[in-house]
Amino acid sequence: MLKKTIFTLFSIILVMLFFFYLGAINVLKDDSNSFSKLQCVSYAPYSKDESPFDKNYKISKKLVQKDLKLLSKYTNCIRTYSTVGLEIIPQIARENNLKMLMGAWVSSDKISTKKELDTLIKLAKENKDIVKAVIIGNEVLLRRDVSAEQLYKYIKETKDALPNTKVTYADVWEFWLKNPQIEEVTDFVTIHILPYWEDNPMNIDEAIDHLVKVRLEVEETLGNKNILIGETGWPSEGRMREDVLPSKINQALFVREFVKVAQKYNWDYNIIEAFDQPWKRLSEGAVGGYWGLFDKDRMDKNVFKGEVSNFPNYKYLAFASIFLVFSFSFLLLRKAKISNNRLLAFTAINTLFSILYILQVEQYFITVRTNLEFVWAFVALFSHLFIYYYLLGNIANKIKSIPLYLFYLSAFFVIVSNIILAFEGRYQNFEIYAFIISAISFLWLFKNKYKEIDFGKSGKILSIILVITSILILLNETAYNIFSNIWILISLYFAYILYKGSQNTSFKDIRNLILYVLVFIGIAFAIKLGILTNNQLSNEFVIKDYIGLFIHYKVFGLIALATVIIGFLTKNKMIVILSLFFSLVAIILYNIFIGSIVFVVSIYLLGNFEQLEQSKI
Repeated sequence: MLKKTIFTLFSIILVMLFFFYLGAINVLKDDSNSFSKLQCVSYAPYSKDESPFDKNYKISKKLVQKDLKLLSKYTNCIRTYSTVGLEIIPQIARENNLKMLMGAWVSSDKISTKKELDTLIKLAKENKDIVKAVIIGNEVLLRRDVSAEQLYKYIKETKDALPNTKVTYADVWEFWLKNPQIEEVTDFVTIHILPYWEDNPMNIDEAIDHLVKVRLEVEETLGNKNILIGETGWPSEGRMREDVLPSKINQALFVREFVKVAQKYNWDYNIIEAFDQPWKRLSEGAVGGYWGLFDKDRMDKNVFKGEVSNFPNYKYLAFASIFLVFSFSFLLLRKAKISNNRLLAFTAINTLFSILYILQVEQYFITVRTNLEFVWAFVALFSHLFIYYYLLGNIANKIKSIPLYLFYLSAFFVIVSNIILAFEGRYQNFEIYAFIISAISFLWLFKNKYKEIDFGKSGKILSIILVITSILILLNETAYNIFSNIWILISLYFAYILYKGSQNTSFKDIRNLILYVLVFIGIAFAIKLGILTNNQLSNEFVIKDYIGLFIHYKVFGLIALATVIIGFLTKNKMIVILSLFFSLVAIILYNIFIGSIVFVVSIYLLGNFEQLEQSKI
């Protein structure tokens, strides 16, 4: 018993040291800045539970007063993006001696845009003393909400209505180079330079040099030195893009270095953004909610000065991991008869898994955005807690095998994630921590047992799907993304298990199923390319708008889900084939989350249809 206690204590010490290094040693040391205040900061007046998409939203005067009082200590100016419903902001800004870059939200909705512009003109006239300039539209050309010609008209109309106020338009820098005519109707150029979001993203070591290069290139190309960097910044959380890592330390490094460069060149700038905005995660992925200089609770991230840790909550994470180590040791080692080698393996696995599991919990707290994603995270964590338990129990000679359904569940998560990452991975996170647990567990528990497993036709074709989507992920992410690389290794290992467990199935046996998939993919792409991107055809038959609505409301995904449920309940093969078709249409037409789930279920049902028909009998 003494030996077991010593090993458990050793495991706890390792956990404590790991999190202490992560949160207290690996920090950005205090680097006092050389500036008193930032020039300008983007401001959105939403608390952590509010969103502009909430039809019942009403701006809180108390929140804006509190926010602007805080910001007045760090900046002399705020940039806003909309006017309708936010009319109280100018008065409160004046009370806090803040100037404004006042923005109007321009969209494809002409009625809404007119309201925005009318309100902006009215507010700009009433608040000439604090409005430095008005910004007509934000990344409108990037989103393709309106044409350059229509945008030109909106700016011209506003400029005519506000002859004594500076007028500009804000967009990613490339779109100014593509549409130089917009410069003709603006008083100055407003460009966005966000190294994280570049088509060729720039890591933290290259980001500032890239920004300087772009800023000078725009100046030279347009022949205009009157340029405002309307947005620049760095996210503190979110998924890695190639070798570009969002983190609290990198955010502080970027902002501190950028301000020094801006002072050196005497550039005008605006930092995005004042406060973390959780609502942005819905449209921009988890990373969209973490660009703030302050977090969602208005707590300082120490971006300006002071020590910065990527895991300021490391003590809580360490405590949770220690709880897991102690709990599993108490449950499984107390009366176990275990050799020294197995005790060492138990300790190593328990230490590693406790850390991985808590890091996954931490990641889900950051990334989960919807109720559906909450269910996904809950099931993934719950199932991996059991996998964790079964592996340790096997090592301790208390459990002989792991239920096969836990592998099916893990494989389901991996395959669905792979499809999403392959086809719409820009906003999807790599859930590597939990699935390292399952990969290691099944590597141990399935060794030399593949001949006893029979995954059938579905196992064979899903192994192929995993390999193909892993290749696509590598092409999308490049080999620079360490999170992507680890995820691909996990995926390929699951593909290996599925392949080894379906050796009794030949490729000839799955020929028809592969043919269905290829034909349905072809039809889905034909719909996408032949209708959605063919303006003449879509306008002539008024199809594009309807398909757009179907995509927006996830109709294809819901049809696929309903069809597969009906097919399963009725054991009707043709209905399940139909669900396979709708699932692929949903994946290709951007209803990818539900579409991927239904695709995997449909493949499983079709691959095991003989058993289903027997159960029906």
